[in-house]
Amino acid sequence: MLLGGLAAGATLLVGRMMFRRSHQESAARAAGLEATRDLSEIPIALQKSALWTLSDGGFETRVVAGKLSRERGDVAMWAFDLETLRERRGEWAWLPVEPPFRLAGVVSVVVCAIDRSFPHVLLKRAGRGDEMIDDSVAQRFGSITKIVRDALRLARSYPAELPAPLPSERADVELPEGWRAYTGTPDFLAKLCAHGFATALEHASRRDLVVELIDGLVIIYPAAREMVGPDAFADLTTTAQIIVDGALSASQPLTPRGVDVTIT
Repeated sequence: MLLGGLAAGATLLVGRMMFRRSHQESAARAAGLEATRDLSEIPIALQKSALWTLSDGGFETRVVAGKLSRERGDVAMWAFDLETLRERRGEWAWLPVEPPFRLAGVVSVVVCAIDRSFPHVLLKRAGRGDEMIDDSVAQRFGSITKIVRDALRLARSYPAELPAPLPSERADVELPEGWRAYTGTPDFLAKLCAHGFATALEHASRRDLVVELIDGLVIIYPAAREMVGPDAFADLTTTAQIIVDGALSASQPLTPRGVDVTIT
């Protein structure tokens, strides 16, 4: 019986690994990228983002990556699902800006590294995350950790730490309908938008989308929902390319002597 149990467990584990591998390869084919093991090559600037404080880190799955040749410069792209560490702890977080928005327990993310260096800018399009809806009954009862937390009367949600450069008040910058922004450099964002970035945001019309510019990264993710299925995953990477093209067109590349993102 012991051997039978071990064999059944091993079969289940192998089956789960094969399913995840197939799921990853389907996403890679749909997005025109390649399946990869992890996020070890992503620049550390990701850990300074609002996404990172909202998730408190996490565990990536369905990781795909590749390099894209764009008219204004090459782009290194990673796309993945992030199960947040907060989800593992049975909680969720919201960003303390006005108005606040929450992050889902599992969120689909696209990270693009480009030849630019931006001050931290966070843009949010109106959507489900703004409603600050608590986890559903099914979500709570589907997690042993969440059941235990509720039994102990522990809080279900917490405000995430706001990254230091970001103010809690929205920036006074003209943006396409539904979008709002937070940044300590509103003049920079205004110039970026005037040079075509606003048009890219308008074309990337997905509700609940978050865009972060930080150092050489453009980070794109829907706040309160993961992208289910390879086609939806590929659609998110297409949206990311629209935003990245806008960021590339509206800003200057790095110079051999240092950083130059001056917009005239």
